[in-house]
Amino acid sequence: MPVPHRPARDMALMPAPEPSGAVATQGDIQQPRPPTSLQGLLRFCMEATKAEDAPHDSEFQAMDDERRTFLENALKALTVDVVEELQRQINILKNVEQVKADDDPTRYSDAIDKILEFIDDIDTSNDFHKIGGFMILFPCLRSPHPRIRVGGCELLAVLCQNNPYCQQVIIDNGFVSELLRIVEKDEDINVCIKALYALGGITRDNREALEQLLSHNGLEVVVNTLKRNNEKLITKATFMLSAFCRMIPELKEKMVALDCISTLISLLTLDPGLVNEHILSLLVELVDGNEKCIQQCRDAKYNLKDFIHRYMDNIKQNDEYKEQEEYCKRILHVLNAAES
Repeated sequence: MPVPHRPARDMALMPAPEPSGAVATQGDIQQPRPPTSLQGLLRFCMEATKAEDAPHDSEFQAMDDERRTFLENALKALTVDVVEELQRQINILKNVEQVKADDDPTRYSDAIDKILEFIDDIDTSNDFHKIGGFMILFPCLRSPHPRIRVGGCELLAVLCQNNPYCQQVIIDNGFVSELLRIVEKDEDINVCIKALYALGGITRDNREALEQLLSHNGLEVVVNTLKRNNEKLITKATFMLSAFCRMIPELKEKMVALDCISTLISLLTLDPGLVNEHILSLLVELVDGNEKCIQQCRDAKYNLKDFIHRYMDNIKQNDEYKEQEEYCKRILHVLNAAES
């Protein structure tokens, strides 16, 4: 069934104002101009029902056939068959493998953007798979154009968000290892960020997906992204690693072996940026009930307690950093308890 067409992601619907009283002639009958926006359609409906606003003793008059037909056509113009639209964009992207490095990728990235307008709805995501949409994902991930690779990663991320059906399809078809390859080796940082975003969505609350990631050395790949010192990568990686710790607490010791603690401490700065919040949050997860993590945090070469005290002095009396202050207190509590 057609549904109202939604605006592109991250764009507000800003309909252009309709000229007041504009009319179009149809034969000998003057008709209002067809509305070109939802705002215009609303105005048309209000004008078409003015007779109903007359005094209560007036007789109700049904809309005549020509006005009814006009309104039905206007509604059709403002709706779209979602499956038909998805299929149209899939057909465009079937040729994405033919795009060369020096070709303009705009047509294909636009097709991805149009698909993204719809697939944040779970049922539509499932329909996207059922009509063959997943066939275009690997070609997008392997495109020579970063814009198309970014789009392919975002498609995967949105498809699997809180969607067990699509998560399972992704798990069963080798996308986890492909995304890890991108995170580890792609030269474009934006592609790596989107690939990490996709991996986070695939593994969220999904033990099978996480175990598949681990089987492909994914824990080391994610930890190593911290060393690239990019705030967006750090934010996504620390969020993912915190989730991994909650799902499989035994991973904490493996993260210690991968030098995760020292990497996190080295990333902390006295500048109270938001990235510190994610780093401190992961440190809290790591020291919670794990002796090896606690011992490494207590290592004198890091001087972590002194740093945290200075950091707390730097953010005190600032409500924006209350959560960071709580993380600091929890870390200090664990470290002090270990000394007593």
